[in-house]
Amino acid sequence: MKLDAVRRYRAQVEDVLRMDLLRARQDLQDAETLCHVLDTQMRATVERYSAKASAGMAPDEFFEWQAVCDSEAAMLAQAQQIEGGCRDEWFQKQNDLRDAMQERRTLDRLADRIRLQQRVLQHRVEQMQMDEAARRTSAMNGSHNLL
Repeated sequence: MKLDAVRRYRAQVEDVLRMDLLRARQDLQDAETLCHVLDTQMRATVERYSAKASAGMAPDEFFEWQAVCDSEAAMLAQAQQIEGGCRDEWFQKQNDLRDAMQERRTLDRLADRIRLQQRVLQHRVEQMQMDEAARRTSAMNGSHNLL
């Protein structure tokens, strides 16, 4: 496979990884927002519960409040777990993109080195051609002088 084809492929891979990273970041932001909303909701519920409890409540009402608090705590814990997973995925996507970018830069440096070698070789060929032309011209001028 030619180097240019590999470089194009690696650039496409890098673009895909960049899009994956953007999606992972959006998922993480959504998870963070959900955690914040659930945390705020749970704090408000606890405040309402505390106000009711200080005024006194029936056992049935206590159990209802306890169920609501438990449910909200469970939802928050689940959202935090999802947020942690999203954060891990985001970090992994960052690392994947960083690695792909490094590979692309390595291929770019290799391509630059090959182009430089080709220019040096081309310059040598041109120099040899000019030297040969000068030798022929010199030889022709030298043979005319002999006559």
